[in-house]
Amino acid sequence: MAQDEKGYSQGGRYSRRAFLKLAGVGLAGASLGLGLGTMGGRTGWAQLPETLRVGAMFPLNLSEGGQAQEGAELAVQLINAAGGIAGRTQIELVTVDDKCSGSEATKVANDLISQGVQFVIGNFCSGAALATQPIFAAAGIPQILWAFATELTGESRAQNNATLSVRLGPQAKIEMAPLAKYAVTVNGHKRFFAFAQDTGFGRSMVEAFRQTLESLDGEFVEEPQFFPIFQLGAIGPIITAAKASGAEAVLGIGLAPEEIEMVTQFNTQGLREAGMTFYGTDLLNDTAFQEALPGSEKDGIYFPWVYDNGESPRTFDRAEPEPGARKMDAAFREHRGKPAVRNHGWGWGSIELIRQSIEQLGTADPTAVAQYWLQGATDAEAGPTFELPFGNYGFLACGQANMRTGVATYRDGVRTLVADRSFGDDVVTDLC
Repeated sequence: MAQDEKGYSQGGRYSRRAFLKLAGVGLAGASLGLGLGTMGGRTGWAQLPETLRVGAMFPLNLSEGGQAQEGAELAVQLINAAGGIAGRTQIELVTVDDKCSGSEATKVANDLISQGVQFVIGNFCSGAALATQPIFAAAGIPQILWAFATELTGESRAQNNATLSVRLGPQAKIEMAPLAKYAVTVNGHKRFFAFAQDTGFGRSMVEAFRQTLESLDGEFVEEPQFFPIFQLGAIGPIITAAKASGAEAVLGIGLAPEEIEMVTQFNTQGLREAGMTFYGTDLLNDTAFQEALPGSEKDGIYFPWVYDNGESPRTFDRAEPEPGARKMDAAFREHRGKPAVRNHGWGWGSIELIRQSIEQLGTADPTAVAQYWLQGATDAEAGPTFELPFGNYGFLACGQANMRTGVATYRDGVRTLVADRSFGDDVVTDLC
């Protein structure tokens, strides 16, 4: 695969035979050559515990949270059914609802600590993640984060000495830099009106887009506008201002309900008819968004893509989807009767990271496992490689996943990939 040549998608270590045993997929899955982990050869496995308790923090008031939970639960189900991690350790998933809120996340984080969890996966929302990162750092519990706010692998991680935390997916720059490059160099859009939810997520994404846009001689026609999270009524007036701004395109940053309202207002207020283009986040991939705007209502918008199970058409030559994506998709089709989607990958990928780390290292000691994630890593080179739904990659010294995203759009109502993961390599730099 092209990713192998770039150093952030190395070949997996996981055999087809082991996955078929673990996931129970049928011959259709076998024909894909999937893998979910090899067993054997670690002398430390005799000391593995019978049970590993993993805390999981989901925003269950959002569709994204429910899908992430479903991904984690299926991964745990399949691993436990096969005898556990390395055939020895059962996973107990302790689930809480952080409600995408910093205050609620703080409360349930302390609840998880009191229940003796050994690892934590989540949070999805940046405000919740920034609230819990110092809590789990102080408790010495490794945390696998999903939120995009830049400071989670930067200032917040350093200030809170959160050296046991990593981010499973992209930070703001990994998503926004390729999107801005595509806007300027392919679509010819240089003048943007930008707005976002007033959170670490929203501000990080806008700033990352702006840096690349300006490096390519583009500009924001005015300073970005920010609205309170989940205040959908604030979006319509901002779209009205965008229409009158003289911009060629609009950048809108929010969670799925907000992105739905943004594109709906963009269409109903006539910005599409006026020749403007909407750019947003990878949440425009989500099932909730696709169902809310059927058919051609979403055509012509642009956004990052992070997950590819091979179903989406593409305008470029590309190798098959990464093994971790195919593996998760096959498991969902076999055991849930539906294809996997991006948000399943947060939960599934986090459980898989824990499982693969323990089986590669030979111990379930939380501190040792978290240190293994960064073994040999620098600010520019990742440590050990893992086979995950968003690619095969490791983590940089600051805890950031060394992965990439591509660019997608909708054509005739169908998500279409228009730029591969390597498109933004020249603008996705200095991640630590």
